[in-house]
Amino acid sequence: MHIVDTSSFIFSPFRIMSRNFLSKNDEFRRGDYLVSNNKQFKAIFQDDGNFVIYGWKPLWASDTYGSDAVRLCMQADCNLVMYNNCDTPRWHTNSSKPDCNMCRLQLTDDGKLVVNRECEEIWSSEKSKGMK
Repeated sequence: MHIVDTSSFIFSPFRIMSRNFLSKNDEFRRGDYLVSNNKQFKAIFQDDGNFVIYGWKPLWASDTYGSDAVRLCMQADCNLVMYNNCDTPRWHTNSSKPDCNMCRLQLTDDGKLVVNRECEEIWSSEKSKGMK
């Protein structure tokens, strides 16, 4: 797992994201992040291509360090997918579901990323080892 030491930042190199979720059809670019409602956890799509959850220490990572992924998309089918500049998938949650009216990625107050379809949890970082 490759992580960035965020403790020495005077000015954050990441863009400000004051929400804890990514909605259907939303996307991240490198440097974007989510913050849990209790402000204890941050999920960052790092400049090195890795998507990492931090609390007091790194808790989970997509293990995509060094990949050419440049965007992270919460697709309409409820699959969270990392793409490179040529729109080639580099990582995904394998959570695709048909007939999705509402889905989103959420960073919870206990430091987990979850993909929810309607009110059903269909993927969690707690049950994922990262790279797929």
